Amino acid sequence: MVKITTKPGKYTGSGQGKESQINLEVEVGSDQIISVKALDQYAPGSLADNAFKKMAQKIVAHQDVDVDVVSGASETSRGIIEGVKNALTKADVDFEALKANGAKTNISAKKTINVDVAVVGAGGAGVAAALAARQHGVSVALLEKTISPLGASTFAGGMFAGDSQQQKDQDQVVSKKWLYDEYMDASQGYMNSILVRRIIDESGKTVDWLNENGAIMKLVDAGTGGSFDHIGMPATLHGYQEGGTKAVTKLIEKFKSLGGQMYFGFAGQKLLQDDDGKVVGLIAQGDDQELQVNAKKVIIATGGFGGNAKMRKQYLGDVSTQGQVLQNTGDGLNMAWDAGTARHINGSTHYFWQTFSNEDIGAMAKLVGPNWMPLNALADFPNLRVNNRGQRYASETHALDFAVHGAELSEQPKQTEFVILDQAMLDKIKEGGTVAIEDHYGKWKNKREFYMEFNYPTDTDESIKREHEKTDFTSLLNKLASTNVVFIGQTIAELAEQMGVDPDNLQKSITQYNEAKNKGEDDLFFSDTKRMIPVEEGPFYAVKFIARNLGTLGGATIDERMRALAPNGEPVANLYVAGADASGMYGKAYVDFEGGTLGFAYISGRLAGIDAAESVKKNK
Repeated sequence: MVKITTKPGKYTGSGQGKESQINLEVEVGSDQIISVKALDQYAPGSLADNAFKKMAQKIVAHQDVDVDVVSGASETSRGIIEGVKNALTKADVDFEALKANGAKTNISAKKTINVDVAVVGAGGAGVAAALAARQHGVSVALLEKTISPLGASTFAGGMFAGDSQQQKDQDQVVSKKWLYDEYMDASQGYMNSILVRRIIDESGKTVDWLNENGAIMKLVDAGTGGSFDHIGMPATLHGYQEGGTKAVTKLIEKFKSLGGQMYFGFAGQKLLQDDDGKVVGLIAQGDDQELQVNAKKVIIATGGFGGNAKMRKQYLGDVSTQGQVLQNTGDGLNMAWDAGTARHINGSTHYFWQTFSNEDIGAMAKLVGPNWMPLNALADFPNLRVNNRGQRYASETHALDFAVHGAELSEQPKQTEFVILDQAMLDKIKEGGTVAIEDHYGKWKNKREFYMEFNYPTDTDESIKREHEKTDFTSLLNKLASTNVVFIGQTIAELAEQMGVDPDNLQKSITQYNEAKNKGEDDLFFSDTKRMIPVEEGPFYAVKFIARNLGTLGGATIDERMRALAPNGEPVANLYVAGADASGMYGKAYVDFEGGTLGFAYISGRLAGIDAAESVKKNK
């Protein structure tokens, strides 16, 4: 072993994670890295905890900092690598000598298993497929490339249904015609109507089934999550009561308790086919093991390609913001296409509200830690919004119709907007809370509604309390004015200069918006002028957001049994596709009622699992 340092000992380092700094300690010997330990507190079994342990294990095992990131925790992984490098630099480590001592990653083993059904992807669709198939009496292997439950289903708030037992008990059954018309309105006919009808018909049964199996969901009023425009709509959302991560985890535990085989850390690589083109299994890759799964049926449920910049550019065009679930990189779609499934991408992307770029979040976190998060609240009102050319681009009263606003924002240059605020608005919030601007939750005073979204409580009692809290946003905005997120000007011209937009366009937009408010009629975008918030009193502020892409929707053609179809319309033998990988539920836009995407994930997965299991038993 070559010496790597003359200063062995324990050294601290830090790196930038997704939302905050990652602090760690590295113990260094004269010729090796001895240990990497976290100095931050992580919830046991959480993604951050598992990612840290996995990365620490890799770095010590390979004696190298340039190791592969953990799938599903790439930004956390890179922050850990940065922190370790920081600590090793303090120890005067010779990185070339370290590499010379280190072992390179090799595939150390190959393993083969035989099952009736293999499911690739352990999000909502995959877990539902695996559990349903196992409950129908066949052997099942469920493979997931992340190290713990993760994906859109773990972040979501809940799923839609029309006729769950709860809806029946509360006399809130939703018309199937209304649901169908909503899908038709969103897609303008670009949908597989046979599939859509079956999904609607199976929605209530699937909610009941999920509740029976531990993923506790409760019917909540439309609009309780802050989507002001949904207030008064039929109650479709069955909200997670314990959060998506716990719900998916409990479904996996139920699956395992029934004898199902769970493989975390294994990414599907390719489908296996016999000489006749029938799918007969797949190859999956772990960190140090290749797994061959021989199966009679395979179900693909890997969540689309929102995290794959190359595929987004190829199929969605030059501009598309990164999907929220970075590990969804199109693996399953490429496997299905290579096996003969018809490609069916019509540009459908789950744009939903707005967000900040990862780079901007990192810059804000360096200045104020997690205290940047309240900035999101300033996008909760119908303030003037302009694009990066300084133009007003849509009705601001769509701002809390998350799907519509997300779609509108996605059509702007660089999918970017600036929310324009004046000092008068900030002063009102400081004196009376955000409720002084607009009351979003008063409808539920003494009528509490509760569910979990992003694994955090959505609680109308807390929302009412929060919107009455007197909050000084001015100080936060001033602290963040050095970032590429917050811009401040004493005049409109100065604000435009700070934003980097055309000053004439910005002034015209503000003038038109203010005049519409004053005369009670918006001739441009027909906004509800009673809700518009004037821009009159300096200093003036702009907060930059980008379109929030939850992920892509579709890619593989399926039928109403979730079977993958070849270009000629015939099934690809033994192959199913479910959830966000499957086409047919959406046209260009996400459906505008609550719980649509998660609903399709769980329903399509459950149906695929049942059909695969019954087909296996039929052919035995």
